[in-house]
Amino acid sequence: MKRNILFFIKFFTEEIYADQFVAGELYLNTLSFFKRIEKEGSDGRFDSTEAVATWWQPDDILIKLNAPGIGSAEISRKDLAAPVSTSIGAQDYVHVFCLYAVHMTGFELLENGKVKFFEKGADELRQQLRIDERCFKFGKFAVVISAVPFIKKLREALTSQGHKFKDKLVRYYDDTVFHGTIPTSEVPFRKQKRFSYQQEYRVCVYPTVMHDSPITIKIGNISSMCSKVVSSQQLSNFLTVTEPASM
Repeated sequence: MKRNILFFIKFFTEEIYADQFVAGELYLNTLSFFKRIEKEGSDGRFDSTEAVATWWQPDDILIKLNAPGIGSAEISRKDLAAPVSTSIGAQDYVHVFCLYAVHMTGFELLENGKVKFFEKGADELRQQLRIDERCFKFGKFAVVISAVPFIKKLREALTSQGHKFKDKLVRYYDDTVFHGTIPTSEVPFRKQKRFSYQQEYRVCVYPTVMHDSPITIKIGNISSMCSKVVSSQQLSNFLTVTEPASM
């Protein structure tokens, strides 16, 4: 079912970073930056299983190893306590810009930007628009951005600057049952279901030179299409469902 993205939200730890974003400066880290070991109490940005290309369940795998001069060995489910994963090294150097996407399914988005719904659907719409409080750990400051004009401006800027890029919603898989290979082009856009509360929209910029350093991309001032919120906790009241459409 198609997802209609209404707004993006970008969280910041410092107000100056929020102001820089509104001025059109996008700061992108590499995927390797996010592939850190998750620690108890962390804010959810780091993911030790980031950019996994294959995910094999221990009950459905048999690994055969052959080492010249040493011999061969087999690793089966009796030798494994957890799934086995592999990654593609080149994916570590992809630069990523992450946004929280406020989106909905099953409701009609009208041309004036309003959502058509009836009273019986109000609770469902509120649930879809609800922002998980765990996201507030990403930063005290937030910028709410109108999705359609932002994506248009972003794509035009990246294209004119000669960047190879791809942008889309992240899809989340159930790591307890998924078994298989993720297509190479989709690797940066797949994460495990424990991160699904982040409702992430990603912009991936592919490098011409492999390096681990972050980059800044300038797309031009976006103040006309966004609003800065000085306390991310206020976002709970920022997006509200008021009146249902009349019959």
